[in-house]
Amino acid sequence: VIGILLAVTAVFFIACYIGFYMLVVSPPRFDLNKPNALMGPDFPAMVDRLHADLKKLSQYPSEPVTVVTDDGLKLFGTFYPNPDGAKITIVCLHGYSSSGRGDFGSRALGYLQSGYNVLLANHRHHAKSEGKYIGFGVLDRKDVRLWLEAANARIPNGEIFISGVSMGGATAMQASCLPMPENVKGIIEDCGYTSVKEEFEFQCRRVVRFVPRLTLKVIDFYMRKIAGYGIDEVNSVDCVKNANIPIMFIHGDSDNFVPTEMVYRVYEACRSEKELYVVPGAAHAMAEFKNPAEYYDRVNAFIYKYSDLLKKTK
Repeated sequence: VIGILLAVTAVFFIACYIGFYMLVVSPPRFDLNKPNALMGPDFPAMVDRLHADLKKLSQYPSEPVTVVTDDGLKLFGTFYPNPDGAKITIVCLHGYSSSGRGDFGSRALGYLQSGYNVLLANHRHHAKSEGKYIGFGVLDRKDVRLWLEAANARIPNGEIFISGVSMGGATAMQASCLPMPENVKGIIEDCGYTSVKEEFEFQCRRVVRFVPRLTLKVIDFYMRKIAGYGIDEVNSVDCVKNANIPIMFIHGDSDNFVPTEMVYRVYEACRSEKELYVVPGAAHAMAEFKNPAEYYDRVNAFIYKYSDLLKKTK
């Protein structure tokens, strides 16, 4: 009996480690050529548009960006100066298991066409950026300062807005209470989650219909001991309570990956100036695709409202 219990315990801990590994080290990749239930029925059409927009984006001048984190990792991004000249830069933070180009290929083009410079960041352990572990925003929020400094180095005396999608949206919210340069004027947060813990619990309920709390505790143990952070270490709700810059909250009302109820909680908690934009029929990270004209009208209005430079040049 003791032998059986030891064997079952060993299998359980090995299974939890595999769960940790698949979440933080080597997540499964989506097939971009197939429908994805998490991203909604518009996903294949969005992918087609992304490929077309990436071809257009490649025609814009660009330069590589490298930053070094406080723990010595090299992170790589791309800066797109607006051909018409611009003093406002959008620093773009992508989502889980994606990249700057993957999540912001179309958005970067939209921002450039709206008259801004664009800096596409790649989080640690994504694209060519160094790092062994995905940070889920908990680690990445500390790196945001580096991307802001890189933007300021390229456009001195300009203004910056942070745009984050999914994990990038959570990263932006979690960075909102940290010290930032005075020329950072606002955050555009699109479908970010409240916390890693609550997102994990939601996915458990969606997939297996209950929350395996012991399993999550063991995965949390591995994350803390190996990756250096825990699943309940940072909560976006708590961070936006202490935000010191305006935040625009965007979410689709058909989001089955990061539930829409999360955006109402972070919006209500936010104590800085704020706006809420919930897009009917939009699944996860699909708000821009669902209605791009209205999306950029709303985003550009937010940028204009809080940009001192745009008011001076009108």
